[in-house]
Amino acid sequence: MKQVLNYNGESINAYQANDLIAKSAIIDAAKNMWYQEWVKQGAVDEGTCCGGKAIQVVFLGKGCRKYEKLSIVGCGFVQGNVAASRSVKPVLEFLAANGIEASYYDGWMD
Repeated sequence: MKQVLNYNGESINAYQANDLIAKSAIIDAAKNMWYQEWVKQGAVDEGTCCGGKAIQVVFLGKGCRKYEKLSIVGCGFVQGNVAASRSVKPVLEFLAANGIEASYYDGWMD
């Protein structure tokens, strides 16, 4: 990870490609976990149809000076944003417990 300044001038951690490669097994487990949590909650498709719902990290590409938000786990199994956001919490907790700083992105209305 590398320290970068966010848009408020505060120092934050940004992942680089090698960091994500090293954590690929955990990220793969999170993909399956999110789907299983949604099924466990009844596999209901509720909420506004949104594209791009994902778990994201702050990422700094090779040779880049500015960071971007990078989707590391997509939510292609359900269209509704309410269903996706309800089922993502345990996955975010799992990622945090395994040293991955991530957040949920609700996507855009489709």
